[in-house]
Amino acid sequence: MRRSFKAMTLGGILAAALGLAPQIAAATCPSGANLGKGFVIEGGAAKSEVRHLGDHFVQAKTRYSDGVVQTDLYHDGLFAISRFSPRGASMMYQAGLDDWKLEMKKGAKASVTYVPLVDSAPLPESTVELEVKGREDFTLGNCSYEVFVISETRKSGERNRQYDQLYSPLLKFVIARRYPDGETKAYRGIEALD
Repeated sequence: MRRSFKAMTLGGILAAALGLAPQIAAATCPSGANLGKGFVIEGGAAKSEVRHLGDHFVQAKTRYSDGVVQTDLYHDGLFAISRFSPRGASMMYQAGLDDWKLEMKKGAKASVTYVPLVDSAPLPESTVELEVKGREDFTLGNCSYEVFVISETRKSGERNRQYDQLYSPLLKFVIARRYPDGETKAYRGIEALD
């Protein structure tokens, strides 16, 4: 009995030394079996609860370290169609997403053109173009997922932004971005909600 207590204490100390709470160190990875309840995904100064809402919508409720809560609604988990917080609101207007779909196979392409509304003010028309480049495995904390690498180009007037999204079809969520310079920015950890 004494030995297992020491092992548990050592495990707790090791987890704390690594900057992880013991419950996060032994967290359950989201999978097909437990995904219905949602999952928590953690980034730098924020933690998001992610839940699937029907066929095409994914909601992420993000709590920042300063106490601000932001709610995003994503279409198929690929791009935010609305964002609300005490700091402001934005949404895609006239996006025409009723029949919109991006097939998860290499070479598949899709785009959506919309009018961005920021705090009720319309901005110039924007376009999001997506193209599936391939698949790879990606580790997030203690969990590993197959992801599709999806090139995203955002066009608004003369401005263009481009990066790759690492999208998990299981999670229906982008878990990392890879920029043209090769830098990858990912969430730090993930766990299933009980």
